[in-house]
Amino acid sequence: MLKIELNKNKLLRIFGPAAIVVSKGSISILGKNYRLGEKAIIHSMRSYVVLALEDSILEITMGNGASLQEPSGNEEPISTWLSVVNEIINREMRKVVILGGVDCGKSSFTILLANIAYSRGLKVAIIDSDVGQADIGPPGFISMSLYNKSVIWMRELDPSVMRFIGDIRPQHYTDRIIYEINRLIEYAFSRYNVNIVVIDTDGWIQDSYAIDYKNRLIERISPDAIVVLGNNSWGIFRRFEKIGMKVYELSSPLVARARTRDERRRLRSNRYRKFLETAPIKRFKMDDLVLSGFPLFLGQEIDANEISNIANAEVYYASRTPDMLHIVTPVQPRALHMDRIREIYGVSKVRVYNPGFEKGLYVAVSSDGIDEYPGIIYGIDFANRTVAIKTLFNGKPKFIRFSRIRLTENYTEQLID
Repeated sequence: MLKIELNKNKLLRIFGPAAIVVSKGSISILGKNYRLGEKAIIHSMRSYVVLALEDSILEITMGNGASLQEPSGNEEPISTWLSVVNEIINREMRKVVILGGVDCGKSSFTILLANIAYSRGLKVAIIDSDVGQADIGPPGFISMSLYNKSVIWMRELDPSVMRFIGDIRPQHYTDRIIYEINRLIEYAFSRYNVNIVVIDTDGWIQDSYAIDYKNRLIERISPDAIVVLGNNSWGIFRRFEKIGMKVYELSSPLVARARTRDERRRLRSNRYRKFLETAPIKRFKMDDLVLSGFPLFLGQEIDANEISNIANAEVYYASRTPDMLHIVTPVQPRALHMDRIREIYGVSKVRVYNPGFEKGLYVAVSSDGIDEYPGIIYGIDFANRTVAIKTLFNGKPKFIRFSRIRLTENYTEQLID
C-alpha cells in the first residue's frame, strides 16, 4: 500500500486496478466527492484523475498493471470541462448530447455532468446509446438510468428502462437507435419529470455515414447543448449553432486508458453475465406471444403436416413470406423435394432450420412494448408450442424479439446473419 500526499487543487492520475482510501482531507473524481475514510475502487480497464479538494493523504492499494502519474501542465482538461458543466447547469439546459470518437472521454464527461447536476439537487437521467459498449444496460440495448447516487463509472448505475436494438453494431440500425433515444427522452421528461437528460453516444464518428447518423440524431432530438470531445471532431457540428443549439468543443485527456478489442469483448461478456448468468429458465406458450426479429417467425404460419406429406419428411414448424418458405425439420435440405415445394407454395426460396438452431439466441422479453429485458433462448418445443428462455424478466410476456447475436455458455457472442 502506498501513502500519497496531495496538496489542495493538485491532480493525480490513477490507472486501475486500484483502491483508494482517504485518510486525510477530501478528493473528487468526476464530480463525486470522497471524504475521510471513504473508498474509491478503480477497475482494471479504467483510469481517473483525482482532484484534491483540500490537502489530503491517500492510501492506495494497487493491483497488477496499476500505475500513478502526476499530470503536467495543461495535460488534463478538467478545469475546462468543469467550466462547461457549470454553464450547462446554470443555463438550465435540459437536453445534452455527448459526441466523439472511441476512448475520447465521452462517458467520463457524461458522469461529471450528471454528478454535479445531481449534487445540486437536479433530477438527472442518463441515456446510454452505445449498443456495442453498453455500460448501463446489456449489449444490444439502449438504456436509461434515473440518477439516485453519484458514481464514477456508468456500470454502477441500474437501468430504469431498456430498449432492444438487437446488435452491437449501430451501422444498420441508425433510424431505430434515433427513434429509441428520442422515445427515452420523452419518457424521462413526461414519466419521470427530470430536469436534465444527458445522452452518451457511441464512438462511431470516423466516416461520412457516421457523421450523417449523428446529424440526424441531433436534428431529431434537438438538444440544447452538443458537447464534442476530441479535436478530430471539432468543427463538424458547429452548423447547429445557427439554429440556437450551443456547441462546446472540448479536448480529450492526453493520456487515457484505451481498451483493446479483446478487452472490449470481455467487457461485453461481463455485461451479458450480469443480466443473464443467474437467470432461471422459464417456459412460455408460443400461442400467447408475438415472436419477431427472426425470419422463421416473420411470415404466416402454415400447416407443418401438409409440408411433411409433400416433402416426405417430418416437419416441426413452417411459415411463409411472399418470397420464401421457412421449414424446421431434422432432414437436410438436399433430402427434401425442393422443386416441388417451391412450385406448390409459389415461392422462390426455401430455408431449412434444423432442430437446435435456436439455442443460445439472444432476445428481448417484454410485456408492455416499453421496457424490454434480455434473455437467451434455451429451446423451442414446436410439438408442445412452448419457448424456454433464460431470463430474469418477471411477469407474463407478450413480445419476444430476436437479435443477430448468439451467446455461448461462457457468454461470448457470435454474430449471425
